[in-house]
Amino acid sequence: MKQVVLRGGKTQVADLPEPAPTPGSALVANATSAISSGTERSVVASGSGSLAARAIKHPELVAQTLRHAREHGVRETIGLVKGAAAQDSPLGYSSAGTVLDTGGIAGLHVGGRVSCSGAGRANHAEIVSVPANLVVPVPETVSSIDAAFAAIGAIALQGVRRTEPSLGERVVVVGLGLVGLITLQALRAAGCRVAGIEPVERRRALGAELGAELALAPGEASGAISAWTDGAGADAVVVTASAKSDDLVNDAVRMLRRRGRVVPVGDIGLGLDREPLYEREADVRISTSYGPGRHDPSYEEGGLDYPLPYVRWTAGRNMEEFLRLVADGLVTLDPLVELELPVERAPDAYAALNGDSPPLAVVLSYPERRPDPAPASRESAAPVAARDSEVRVALVGAGGFARSTHVPNLERENGVRIATVVSRGGSSAASLARSLNGARTDAHWQDAVDAPDVDLVVIATRHDTHAAISAAALRAGKAVFVEKPLGLTRAEIDDVWAAGSENDRLAIGFNRPFAELSRRLEEEQRTASGPAQLVYRLSSPVAPEHWLNDPRQGGGRILGEACHLFDFANWLLGTPERVLAAALPAPPGVDSPESASITIQYADGSVATIHYSGLGSASMPKERIELLRGGRSWALEDFRTLTSFGSDGESTSTSRGDKGHAALLRGVIAATRGEQPFEPGLTAAYVAQSVGLAALESIASGRPVDVQAPPARNG
Repeated sequence: MKQVVLRGGKTQVADLPEPAPTPGSALVANATSAISSGTERSVVASGSGSLAARAIKHPELVAQTLRHAREHGVRETIGLVKGAAAQDSPLGYSSAGTVLDTGGIAGLHVGGRVSCSGAGRANHAEIVSVPANLVVPVPETVSSIDAAFAAIGAIALQGVRRTEPSLGERVVVVGLGLVGLITLQALRAAGCRVAGIEPVERRRALGAELGAELALAPGEASGAISAWTDGAGADAVVVTASAKSDDLVNDAVRMLRRRGRVVPVGDIGLGLDREPLYEREADVRISTSYGPGRHDPSYEEGGLDYPLPYVRWTAGRNMEEFLRLVADGLVTLDPLVELELPVERAPDAYAALNGDSPPLAVVLSYPERRPDPAPASRESAAPVAARDSEVRVALVGAGGFARSTHVPNLERENGVRIATVVSRGGSSAASLARSLNGARTDAHWQDAVDAPDVDLVVIATRHDTHAAISAAALRAGKAVFVEKPLGLTRAEIDDVWAAGSENDRLAIGFNRPFAELSRRLEEEQRTASGPAQLVYRLSSPVAPEHWLNDPRQGGGRILGEACHLFDFANWLLGTPERVLAAALPAPPGVDSPESASITIQYADGSVATIHYSGLGSASMPKERIELLRGGRSWALEDFRTLTSFGSDGESTSTSRGDKGHAALLRGVIAATRGEQPFEPGLTAAYVAQSVGLAALESIASGRPVDVQAPPARNG
């Protein structure tokens, strides 16, 4: 399909794989999509130019890169930066089209017309996949062109709602661009008297045509607004213009009456002058995009709507109300659409946005697409062996870690070819596939699993899909390398275990035992006798909104990342039998345990204590392991230094910080060829996750919990 992307700082129309049907998301064939002159022009500007220029625009990314280099090494970081720089950025956030697949969303039907919103979702593309709360039905009387503006209209409506307008109030709209002119009309529909301020003459004329009592140039605004309000000042000012300067917000405050309201909608400076704000006792009310739910993963991705009695207007309900205003003729869009082009000419549209007289709004159109017939059912297959010693890989997941770590490691192995790259959105897969000789792209992992030219499926998706993809790949007869964790529930890991009963060829991404200093630690500790005591501390501060903290998508920190630590302890100490765990209260906005201490008892009497914390500083070394056994001790710091303590003193070994990723994947390739077992295999994956599930149960109950062993194999 055709999709508009930002590639190498330039707008291009790329051929990308179509997104696949996904539960909870509607698959929509776009008829139209809208380009807002202000918003998308700024997006393109921020992503254009050389890598150095982009770094200057985003200094926070430079700090993140340096921190990543300290933790993961320069080589991996260089790969990550190169991958990010080469990756396509999808453009667009407001579109309309026809439903091809409902994804199980109530109220939608195949063939129905819908409006879609969301950056990275409602893209300028022939086919889009949009979560439930960001897709709404379109009234029959609303055209496809008008329906494409629902997301942009919701931005305007949310700004109006933050204004809390009442009948007869005098409201000023600063900036008569696309959002400003919609805002003007919505305020008129709410019974307000409206004045507009805009430097461009033709836009002022359009504002007057659409109902503004005054359409003023910035230089004449102050006196005219004072006269218009009989010297009292405006009841409210909505700023829909964009500027880095603080002048817009402070000028808006000076136009207010006492106790008036300023609502910044555009991207403006917010350095407020205290005196005029204090004199008027004014309110400054930020308006967030489409409305409540925006930037909340549980709403946008999880499909959890806010109850109407408690949150009257959400992002989705704002979209619906905007379409009603259009249907009732209270908002008119025809005069705002100044350019219509087919999607193939999208670069011309963006060129026009950067011209001397940019259009208010551009609409892209797409060829008609009808729903396809239902796909044929899939059958299980016999195990597939790598042919002629070449290992053909399907890479499922094309995120930063896969690009910076797995792809370089695969490329360094002889006789390995990445045959296909899969990502949900398609654009990241396509940009990665371009750098690989002959790799194709797919939008659905099932296509890669079923492909006859795939021997090994490498799974680097988010955690909630690991179990389903692993089980399907094993049942299709493929070898599997899956990043941790194996699954997020007992049912998920049991399903993968059952899938491995006929094809036990799975390795999991527990890389730490393959690190150079881990191997030395394991060899040295064998010379000591008796049970061991292990203390493993990991400090990993992560923002509360990070997807890892989402119990549905990431599984939370204990299942999603501490499983690395559980596996390392199991590798050194043997079979875990019992777990006792306690956790600190989770920080605000986090719905799963984060910082916890977990004690594991082993069959031989050994004990491991895992301290997993999100409380510390990012500048602190991330991991420290201490092992005490039979009169000897070892301290492993960030896999860079290993200090051994014994009766004859101490000695220190060093490494460049290799955490074993390359060695682990090299073993997986050899196992796929039949040269060695898959390690760490399905049993190690199952047991580590069982420790995590037991830890969560112990945290909840306050009691010790036995670790469930893998089910017995049939026969």
